Amino acid sequence: MPLLSISIPCYNEEKRLPEKIAPYLDWLEKNLPDYEFVLVNDGSKDGTLRVMEDLASGNKKIKVVNLPENHGRGFGMKTGVLASSGQFVLETDADLPVHPYQIPIFLEYLKNHPDVSFVIGSREHPRSGFVLKQTWFRIFAGKVFHQLFIWFFGSQFRDVMCGFKMFRHDVAQDIFKYVYDEKFLAAGEIIYVANKFGYKVVELPVVWEDDRRSQVRIVRDTFRTLKGMWELWARNLKGKYHKN
Repeated sequence: MPLLSISIPCYNEEKRLPEKIAPYLDWLEKNLPDYEFVLVNDGSKDGTLRVMEDLASGNKKIKVVNLPENHGRGFGMKTGVLASSGQFVLETDADLPVHPYQIPIFLEYLKNHPDVSFVIGSREHPRSGFVLKQTWFRIFAGKVFHQLFIWFFGSQFRDVMCGFKMFRHDVAQDIFKYVYDEKFLAAGEIIYVANKFGYKVVELPVVWEDDRRSQVRIVRDTFRTLKGMWELWARNLKGKYHKN
């Protein structure tokens, strides 16, 4: 059981993944070698699976999970987290927007605060910073969504959609069984489920580097996210978030 699992869902990342993951792995080997990488190929149409398998052939700490069909970031995230075996599980994005030097900060916080179930990175935290900010339109769309999420679901957090969250293993296994959204709202659904189950969650600052090659499409994914919010509300009425 490694100390840390890092779960990353990937879709059509043949070009970006090698350049992003190589320095990440180098840093981990030097500073935090007790890790595993869980790379989920979410039905990519390019050579992403081949790239993943090449990486895994040279590093036994890399686990590849292949999904034949594309589902979406939420499904890939859930698949990777549930396949993780580390004492702590970090889920993040394929563009690796947060430098790995921040991983030990999150780990130490969880080790020193046993009452905290998981921690989430927040780009809206007063102590957060940016190497490269998102475009103004993405920032605006994110703020509108977040305000809607607060109105509908009562979140007390500044940035539920940030793709940098670290869980205790048992907490991750418990929460992700109840994550149903297959697209982008899954990041917010995690927080909703945590609140329903009474888990204590803390926001921590991050230094964020945006990648302008992101596959997020604002108009399309905004509609998908609004649809996901409606479906989350409907699932709650149906009792889907009651523990078995």
